[in-house]
Amino acid sequence: MNRCFNCKKESTEIILDLGESPIANNLETDLDESKNAKKFPLSLRKCKTSCNHIQIGNIIDQKEIFSDYFYMPSFSKTLTKHLQEISSDLNKRFGIEKESLIIDIGSNDGTFLESTRQYTNKILGIDPAKNLATIANNKGINTLNSFFTNDLAKEIREKYGKAKFIVSTNTFAHTPEINDFVQGVKNLISNEGVIIIEIHYLGSMVNDNSFDTIYHEHFSYWSLENLNNLFKRYDLNIFDASIIPVHHGQLRIYISKNKNLKKTKSFKKILEIEKDEDLIGNKLNSFCKNVNKIKKELVDLLEKISNEGKKVNGYGAPAKASTLINFIGENNLEYIYDRSELKQGKFIPGTSIQIKNPDEIKKDKPDYIFLFAWNFTNEIIDDLKLNYNFKGKIIIPIPNLKIITI
Repeated sequence: MNRCFNCKKESTEIILDLGESPIANNLETDLDESKNAKKFPLSLRKCKTSCNHIQIGNIIDQKEIFSDYFYMPSFSKTLTKHLQEISSDLNKRFGIEKESLIIDIGSNDGTFLESTRQYTNKILGIDPAKNLATIANNKGINTLNSFFTNDLAKEIREKYGKAKFIVSTNTFAHTPEINDFVQGVKNLISNEGVIIIEIHYLGSMVNDNSFDTIYHEHFSYWSLENLNNLFKRYDLNIFDASIIPVHHGQLRIYISKNKNLKKTKSFKKILEIEKDEDLIGNKLNSFCKNVNKIKKELVDLLEKISNEGKKVNGYGAPAKASTLINFIGENNLEYIYDRSELKQGKFIPGTSIQIKNPDEIKKDKPDYIFLFAWNFTNEIIDDLKLNYNFKGKIIIPIPNLKIITI
């Protein structure tokens, strides 16, 4: 796929090749189907024009990825609290009135919108995953089972009116049709409204060596500079930006039609750092060169543990686990523990590694636990100590390989 999602020119080149990997969240219950899962090229490409857009190298039909989805924020205390804090922040900073329409694009199981019902009942979720939309609707959260497009935005505007707030967390990177998405939110937001987008941040990915966040559902990888240029083309004003700790450093941006809203110090500081560090130039190039070094370190460690006759299992089965395992190989990993009941009993795509209830840790008694959900290290370690009586060693693979004993 040589065409740039942003400028639409045939102008991209591969800057990082991660081999082949299955669709990260397509978890199978059958072992043979998992081991034989279709794999696709997984690479990172950069637009060679001044656009400088960073994107995935191979497009997979969104319906294959998102129609049935196993990621739910409600299974993480950290994420649930984070989403609740967004609604609190919106109310304190901008004021949510009883008649304020709040729309969540990529609303998942409705965790965020559930927290806004203390302020307004005018809420609407949009999510393409049928299983998640059903869960949300069963909780009484009005949710459309659909992909967000400009055409859908027009239909929503006709039926519900314009929104005071549009929120989208971990969704904007999930569409290759970025121009259609931006046109859609522009048509749907009111003149005085605010759009809040949270997205995996290119700067954090590079700083943390987190190449495992590269998988097929993440179509684009954003710097603030590239986002600012995109929204300016649609006469939308990013007036604030911040790096937030969730997912080890996401970028949150605030957008409005009001061009009189002054850019915050935080916005200016992030842009300044990106330019000073040459984020989408030399720094990105260094990150790409470092990936194979990290792979060798992890493979060598797992081989050493195996040679010592020790048992190592994983904890956390996010999409990033699929990227990492398919890149470094299964080695001697047998199981991965995860609290999500939707994932338990299934297999990591392309492997024979089964996902189990963490209650099994007491019976399995692994010597090492490999943290695939390393961005929730503190929460998981607390769980391992308090709920599962784990005593052993924890492997934290990223940002830098670290082993701790608990």
